Amino acid sequence: MRVAVITIVAGRHRHLALQQRGLAHGTRRPDHYVVVAMDDPGAADVLRGHPPATDIVAVARTGEGDLPLAAARNTGARRALDAGADLLVFLDVDCVPGPDLLARYADVAEDGALL
Repeated sequence: MRVAVITIVAGRHRHLALQQRGLAHGTRRPDHYVVVAMDDPGAADVLRGHPPATDIVAVARTGEGDLPLAAARNTGARRALDAGADLLVFLDVDCVPGPDLLARYADVAEDGALL
């Protein structure tokens, strides 16, 4: 099962670095780590050179500067699915996963189930 983690970010770089570190130290790493940066080109600098490798997708803010949260999540999901993901794990940028999070999700996932 190919597991993708999708996170959206807009300037929360310390949180993003902690999340990436948590994923790197898990018993199972994501097969695909998609970070959707909403008007945040600096996110790439935070992630570069650290495991797990990151697929960064840029999304612009909408009309009056609002963050396009739903569109960003959908963009990340589409990127992961197009790359062959079987299981999508959406993590808020403030979430640092425990070492067994992805392994447990993969163990209990069923086709079409929402965890």
